[in-house]
Amino acid sequence: MNKIFTILLLSFLIISCNKSNEKTKVLFITTNVNEMKNEPNGTYLIELAIPFNKFSEKNLEIDIVSPKGGEIPIYHSGDTTSLVKAVIKSELFQNKTKNSLKPTEINPKEYLGIIIPGGYGQFWDTHKDVDILRVISEIYDNGGIIGTIGHGTATLIDVKLKSGEYLVKNKTMTSFPTWNEKNIMKQSDYGKLLPYDMETELKKRGANLKVYNHERKINYEIVDSENRLITASFANSGKFVADEVLNLINRKE
Repeated sequence: MNKIFTILLLSFLIISCNKSNEKTKVLFITTNVNEMKNEPNGTYLIELAIPFNKFSEKNLEIDIVSPKGGEIPIYHSGDTTSLVKAVIKSELFQNKTKNSLKPTEINPKEYLGIIIPGGYGQFWDTHKDVDILRVISEIYDNGGIIGTIGHGTATLIDVKLKSGEYLVKNKTMTSFPTWNEKNIMKQSDYGKLLPYDMETELKKRGANLKVYNHERKINYEIVDSENRLITASFANSGKFVADEVLNLINRKE
């Protein structure tokens, strides 16, 4: 009888241990920067809300992290869809965006992947926050999937893996195009307000970067499945990035 009890107890402990090691979460990395030259800034609404909704629909646990934690600044321009309006009114979205975690509160072993939505703030805080960079590196080294949208890709510039190499090295990817920044984006004074050129910095670190210029306008959406990296040039690709991250998650299971 004691032997049977011992076997059952060991089986229970093994199952419990395996469950505790299961990855069930997706992490959104966001900025605390709330303005650029006295204009509202932060994380761009649709790049956050649409992927947030996709993962919520799939019953995946969602956490939001920012360098300082707390309420994150969110901004938008133009009209919003009924879907986005519904998402931002939801209790879950309100709770998560008003109570973002600090990176020191994150256990990288719990996450299936990362989403990095755009907004100009990432040019100033997330890309150089050592704890944010550590969290990204550890989740990726643990087999996690990364998806970035538009300016959010700036956060990856200085991420180094345990191998010592830049995460973006030899990765086929895209980012918000410099040509677009310099010719269309009045908000950044056509790139003059930005502390660096994202394309240049990514290429310096070995990224196989694909972006459009004035001769060939393409909304790049790239899945580097071998390297678990999904990137998109523009804000309207949030659904694409979320869907492809989910596809890679399902492929792993």
